[in-house]
Amino acid sequence: MFKPSRANTSPLQERVKAERLAQTLPPLILAAEHLVNAFDIGVHGRRRAGTGEDFWQFKQYGPDDPTTSIDWRQSAKREQVYIRQKEHETAETVWLWRDNSLTMDYASDLTEQSKLERATLLSMALALSLSKSGEKFGLFGQAEKASTGPTSFNRFVGRVLEMQSPSLPDLKLADRLSSKSTVVLISDFLCEPSEIAETVRHFVNLGCRGFLLQIADPVEADLPFQGRTRFLSMAEEDSLTLGKVEVVRDDYQALFDAHRQELIRIAKNVSWEYSFHRTDAPASEAFAALYSALNIRRPKP
Repeated sequence: MFKPSRANTSPLQERVKAERLAQTLPPLILAAEHLVNAFDIGVHGRRRAGTGEDFWQFKQYGPDDPTTSIDWRQSAKREQVYIRQKEHETAETVWLWRDNSLTMDYASDLTEQSKLERATLLSMALALSLSKSGEKFGLFGQAEKASTGPTSFNRFVGRVLEMQSPSLPDLKLADRLSSKSTVVLISDFLCEPSEIAETVRHFVNLGCRGFLLQIADPVEADLPFQGRTRFLSMAEEDSLTLGKVEVVRDDYQALFDAHRQELIRIAKNVSWEYSFHRTDAPASEAFAALYSALNIRRPKP
């Protein structure tokens, strides 16, 4: 029977993962920039009805604010530099969680990136896109408030590299989110569906909308092995040997799909978005789903 489980990570394992991720960081940042540039495809604003789009608000210019947002007429009237924002821009924030548990550090021979590397790439691409469009974003576990701009993105990258993401259950400790916040959870979700449902319900009770992005290695989805195969746990504590693994393939895939369907049901029940992504597929496919669901504004020229 397919039984999702989550292995615990030791401090040494966390450090090894962080060091390995640091080595791949420059190409990941470059890949994130390519993703964002590819999907700057002419989004002219949020396609949502409501009076919030008809009213402008002003706030003093800060170091993280883009200069293109400066309203020179208001600045001249008030003798200080002010930026102009639509009402919905000042209220909404995107909070991201990139799972860094031990199971995320897996990569088979069928893909070039581990689940952790792909999740990191997508997280950085999303943060960069939000930064360029002037929308606030934050990483669960960071001490700072959500913000936007180049400085915020650089800080975000640093936090991602520190590998200090809270566990899925610990996300329920986040209780000061705005009711207009959007929560993006990126994980393999190899845990009990009830654990995921409890976390999602916590954010729903806060008034947040959200997006679940499930990432899987092709081996996890297909179980493509033949003959006698030994499976080791990520924690290297347990093992399972099957004489003919192909005999259980159909049952395994059915249970894996049932787990996916349960995640879809959890998201659908609270009007959240869900997407499934394999690491042997282009990262652009997953980013397209995120980009479309969040309806990110195009950066101003």
